[in-house]
Amino acid sequence: MSVKVQGLGMALACSLLAGGCSSPQVADPDIVRPAPGAPFLDKLPGPMLGPFSSPSSALLAACRKILTKPNSSAGARDHQDFDVRWRVSSEYCAWMYYTPDQQYVVSKLTDQSRVDPLQRSKSCLLPSWVDDPRYPPDAIRYIYALHNHPYGSSLTENDIRFIVSEGLAHGFESETKDGRLRLSVVAFFSRNASEPSCDGFHQYIPLTGQLLKWTRGGANWQCEQTGSVRWSDADTRTFTVQKKNSPCEGSKTP
Repeated sequence: MSVKVQGLGMALACSLLAGGCSSPQVADPDIVRPAPGAPFLDKLPGPMLGPFSSPSSALLAACRKILTKPNSSAGARDHQDFDVRWRVSSEYCAWMYYTPDQQYVVSKLTDQSRVDPLQRSKSCLLPSWVDDPRYPPDAIRYIYALHNHPYGSSLTENDIRFIVSEGLAHGFESETKDGRLRLSVVAFFSRNASEPSCDGFHQYIPLTGQLLKWTRGGANWQCEQTGSVRWSDADTRTFTVQKKNSPCEGSKTP
């Protein structure tokens, strides 16, 4: 009897509170964050997903996983609730890497980010290194820097500069059982904010300078080259983007 009365009293109190009562959040085992007051993470633990026998399998599994996370998609800009969805949206990021076992693996996720007081952008700060205790650090080969863009926008200048700096640290291509794979940065997106799905991704490949956009229709994927990056000063990381719309050349279907 006393348990029922207490439960009724708690329900009444919650109904009178402006914000209601929320249940304690359960930690997501897929996501790692720095402790309160601690510096940003400099490594991501692995693995979260895998192993996979092909890079495309790992890529699409990561796309599906990331876009299931809370507030990963804000939907289209013309949606009536877009402003609210944008304010609460989050970017999640991870590495897809190649192991000495000749398999592809996706690291854990993080959503650590710097605060933008004007809410002009969302940015997940991807650590440069993966800590997979099964392998020596120098045995891991970095293939894709993965993250989501909440409303499907193209890659940012920060995305482009980041992956070039990672290429200088890890190399711009890696030898795998599938040949030499080129390092790239990938931004997943969904067209649906309420029920996000893996609808496509933007990709930049520093070694070729290509900016690509992949979109899914059913089981089929289409690729369009949306531009190319031309570096004018490597020391100051200055570049321009030449926009174009043409079929992709030399790009395999995910």
